[in-house]
Amino acid sequence: MQHDASAPRIVVASGMSGTGVTTVCQHLRDAVPELNFIDAGSTWVGISEACAPGFARMLVVTTHDVLAVTSAYALIKLSRENFTDAPIEVLVTASEERAGLKTYERIQVACSHFLGETVGYAGSIPDDIVEKEPGEMSATHSDRAALGADAVAALHNLATRLDEELEVTVLRGSWRHSERRAV
Repeated sequence: MQHDASAPRIVVASGMSGTGVTTVCQHLRDAVPELNFIDAGSTWVGISEACAPGFARMLVVTTHDVLAVTSAYALIKLSRENFTDAPIEVLVTASEERAGLKTYERIQVACSHFLGETVGYAGSIPDDIVEKEPGEMSATHSDRAALGADAVAALHNLATRLDEELEVTVLRGSWRHSERRAV
């Protein structure tokens, strides 16, 4: 599906590979295809290209692993130094809600203390992987595992929340989410 070029971009990025950023982005796109979810990957070049010249929001995908948490903080710091406008939220993958919230709090404390920043909590995605048979491939996944129902539901809820928040917000240029819905 073609996206409205003037629609807001929601950049989905990670400080390091292995956090599931591509799978997360694809499921967000599937849940609300009208929004421009951009898979920026985990390299600074990809992230800066996705962000410039402006974006509506950034979702920083991480796991509870200490290296992933450190990388997420570094990505937030770099993003704030280069792109000061859009809100940043942390999404914790492979984690139950309690552990995800604990991981987010670690990142938020560091951001608050060292950057004077507040980052939002996008939620957690449970470690809910369904193994596929060898050679079986779905339309959205090329690996041997797919997200289970709980993880898909969590991503659908996140996409719906983002869609609702953008619906009431006038964004850059003349694009308004509510105008797009009326068409």
